[in-house]
Amino acid sequence: MKNNILILNNHGLGDVVMSFTFFENLLKVSNNARIIILFKSKLELELFTLTQLYRDNESKFLLYNIKNIKKLFLYIFRIKKAYSLGVDEDKSKKLFKLLFVKDFYIANPYNYEPSHTVNILNNENKIHKSILYSNLVKLSFDINILMEDKDYFIQDKEDVVYQNYIVFTGGSGELEKHKRWTTLGYKNLLINIIDNSNYKIFFVGSQSEQKIVDEILFNIENKYLERVTQLNGKTSLLELINILRNSELVVGNDNGVMHIASACFANVLGLFGSTNYKITGPIGDNIEIIENRIECSPCYAYNNIEGCEDNICMKMITSGYVYKKVENFLNDVRL
Repeated sequence: MKNNILILNNHGLGDVVMSFTFFENLLKVSNNARIIILFKSKLELELFTLTQLYRDNESKFLLYNIKNIKKLFLYIFRIKKAYSLGVDEDKSKKLFKLLFVKDFYIANPYNYEPSHTVNILNNENKIHKSILYSNLVKLSFDINILMEDKDYFIQDKEDVVYQNYIVFTGGSGELEKHKRWTTLGYKNLLINIIDNSNYKIFFVGSQSEQKIVDEILFNIENKYLERVTQLNGKTSLLELINILRNSELVVGNDNGVMHIASACFANVLGLFGSTNYKITGPIGDNIEIIENRIECSPCYAYNNIEGCEDNICMKMITSGYVYKKVENFLNDVRL
């Protein structure tokens, strides 16, 4: 098959979720083309395979993670179009050149300068990544793009075991600690919820983020621990999706779990400060955002807040304010 389309999508879980609408639009116009996708890791690749859009079009897709990058050269001279979804522009161009791809399109979500190249989209209007990525399809095929608010993931065949719970997701990856709300904030929020409702609290995320949970629960009374379930590193992706989908509410910072929650139609309360939710946040009718915008935010620092000794934008979000939002959100759901 010579009509291959290559997609560079090797980011984290949240970025994979934000590319779903791109793939929906691409499938409308790709006809008999094979869509080859390069992901960051097996985890991102697995997440994509759990979408209904993949299951309905499995024969059209060929999936690799970054460790398999050499296999792309099996398709040298055989890739008709290529797209780079937020991947480094120079690296993308270099790979496209090595594969002899002449028809390529690149989206730069954090470059706000106007682009003078017709096949490159810079985010000069600071629109959401999912829209920017989908605009690449509009640019390359001259079509009107489709944006839907829906549950993207397949249904778990297992029965739902848990009921009446709120999910906390306090991580943000190893290198982006500036995105995190404080562990004290989460602890006080947990206490408020348990003291004033019948809800249980579930913690989800990676095993490496268990230390965040440990800090939140440090020296907390047993009456609260009895209503807590710790699931960090203990679920498959499909089990995680099932837990998020059947929760009353998901509360967390800007992270991959938050995006997965929004893509399976969970109710989401997102906490933002150092990142711009209008570009990177979860989207949908079931989403509410608490954003603490101060003079230096959003900053998109790589490891720490640029120009600050700590992420004061997140630390200034009070647990009392978040609890009021949780209370209002749950009251609205009950109506």
